[in-house]
Amino acid sequence: MKYFNILTLIAFTLLSTSCTEAKTKKDTQANDQIESKLLTSSEFVQQKISDNLYVLKHQNYNTNIGVFIGAKSLLLIDPMSGNNNQQALLNAIKQLSGKPIKYVINTHNHMDHSGANGFFKELGATIISQENVKYSNAMFAVTFKNSYTIDMGNETVALYHSIAHTFDDVLVYFKTNNALFMGDTFMTNSFPHFYYGGGSKGHLDFIDKALALGDTNTIIVPAHGTLSSNKKTLTVYKEHSIKWINRIKQLHNEGKTSEDMVNDEQINQLSLFFNDGKSVSKQSIQRTLDKTISVDLVASVTIPENILKSYEGTYLYKNGQIDEIIYQNGKLLFRSKGQYIYEIVPLSETRFHINGEFPNKHLTFKNSGHEFEFFNGKETIVARKQS
Repeated sequence: MKYFNILTLIAFTLLSTSCTEAKTKKDTQANDQIESKLLTSSEFVQQKISDNLYVLKHQNYNTNIGVFIGAKSLLLIDPMSGNNNQQALLNAIKQLSGKPIKYVINTHNHMDHSGANGFFKELGATIISQENVKYSNAMFAVTFKNSYTIDMGNETVALYHSIAHTFDDVLVYFKTNNALFMGDTFMTNSFPHFYYGGGSKGHLDFIDKALALGDTNTIIVPAHGTLSSNKKTLTVYKEHSIKWINRIKQLHNEGKTSEDMVNDEQINQLSLFFNDGKSVSKQSIQRTLDKTISVDLVASVTIPENILKSYEGTYLYKNGQIDEIIYQNGKLLFRSKGQYIYEIVPLSETRFHINGEFPNKHLTFKNSGHEFEFFNGKETIVARKQS
């Protein structure tokens, strides 16, 4: 009888264990099915970085979107999935968590990153951007200058600014999750785009800032292309960026035009690297070369600081638009709230080209700096300095 009881107990234990394992397996399969359903029904591809951090991308839109699940609320990064897909994105986010969306961070102002700001603002989200965003048409609420920290309860999110792709670039670092969102300063399917802001120096400086954060296991999220990457790949991207910059400079110094450079073997090999092994048109390569030359290699002159500072001020156009010229870190910035911000580079003591836009846009000071003529690519308009 004693042995019968022992055998009965063993049998019961084995049966219970088997049932538990079966239930666990069933739950795992159910979770896999739910995740698979999410990918299909929401029209989004998804990568889980951690239990709290995800990257989403609409199947028909190329921007990588960050979703962080905080202790009480959600934080989104660049939540733009196409003009008609905001509700679909919201549905996909809700499948990850039903917590309210408290913050939206833009890595920069371009519409493929900030275009859904209004949609999420209506849901109660606070839009956080670097302060130079005010010189664009992107919607914003809270701005910062150099750095900003957000406490999500279970994570500290650190934002760092540097001028690279644009004047309002933001590096987003999740300390506990050991992940970085880099915006358009890093893409795995396109040329380096550094001609709207800081030129090649700004581009490389921003990458160095990213590489200095975290450790060898840090997850790097590019703006476009693959959903995630790593420091090894980012380092290779930096090396190829340097080769790209140096080769363009070398050919430019040899007197080659962008039309000539398009046929250069090294330029074409680098093009394949940046564009994920895909060939792009010569016109596309030439446009990128032209912009790179414009921001980095236009022959400029040195002007005394006192003359540069004499151009500072507020200028008024006949239509009522106001532009500012400010002196900052040895350079002149040309900006208009809600519209644009550029560095202007001297070709002579009075004539400046709009960085990244040469030869299409330029500025010429007249009347001892009391007015300027701005050729905006279409027409020349005059603005007078306000006293």
